[in-house]
Amino acid sequence: MEFTFKTLHQFNDFFKDEKTCYQFLESELWTDGPVCPHCGSMKKPYIVKPRGKFKDIPSYRCSERVCDLPFTVRTNSIFEGSKVELRKWFQAIYEITTSKKGISSMELATRIGVSQKTSWLMNHKIRNMLADTAPELLGENDMVQADETYVGGKNKNRHKNKKIEGSQGRSAADKTPVVGLIEKGGKVMTFVTQNTDADTLNEIINNNVAEGATIVTDAYRSYSTIGNAYHHITVKHENGGYITEQNGHKFHTQNIENFWSQLKRGYVGIYHYMSPKHLHRYCNEFATRYNLRDTSNISRFLHVVRNADIERITYKKLTKG
Repeated sequence: MEFTFKTLHQFNDFFKDEKTCYQFLESELWTDGPVCPHCGSMKKPYIVKPRGKFKDIPSYRCSERVCDLPFTVRTNSIFEGSKVELRKWFQAIYEITTSKKGISSMELATRIGVSQKTSWLMNHKIRNMLADTAPELLGENDMVQADETYVGGKNKNRHKNKKIEGSQGRSAADKTPVVGLIEKGGKVMTFVTQNTDADTLNEIINNNVAEGATIVTDAYRSYSTIGNAYHHITVKHENGGYITEQNGHKFHTQNIENFWSQLKRGYVGIYHYMSPKHLHRYCNEFATRYNLRDTSNISRFLHVVRNADIERITYKKLTKG
């Protein structure tokens, strides 16, 4: 199916009805024809009359006698059980992947015509599709910058009776730590943690950075225990020092700090609050947009759609606890 667009108007013109959306999703998830999501059979299924509000969408029943269950391309995907049309799902995916600082649930609800509660759930489901399910080790071809940030509101913006003593800096009790790794000119990875002690940082680095890589950090003492498996370079930020020179090469942590600034701008300007419970999903959102920054709108949209067959997350699970 030919799929090209440059504007949101062209995007919506292409996905003009539900049948087109279903056929498009089939072409992306079932490259060799329908696959039964219940038993995995690729045997040609029976075509059945669709049930529900849409009467012309492709619907099937497994032709394996031991299975014999009905299904559509939505079954066992992130869209299963949703009463929202695929047209609106596709527009929501487009909006979240092309908006540099994200889109709030209130704004998304207005644009696609659903309730704020529904758009909040859709946003989080889409963020779930943005997670990297098979991350590769960083630093095999270039240096890696490591840094941490703390996500939460500023004390000066709080009401007098809600101010918290010691809410700034690395020891802030009311903020959530996020550790970041970024390859120079490459991808970024984020990790929401309970703390930023040496054991936590070493575990993240050892699990995600190739041995022998050059790691650049600031002078935070928890990084001082990075093992001999890496070439560790420290940039001391005291007295305005942001660059360290070694053997004629300059090293800095500006790339990861630039990524943090994007995350913080999204926090302040778009979302206003990111729950610690869901913070890892917001980080997935910003990291994926950053990692796909040099690709087209179409490529970013397709990247998400092709992850639609991941495990479905429900409103109950998102709000539990």
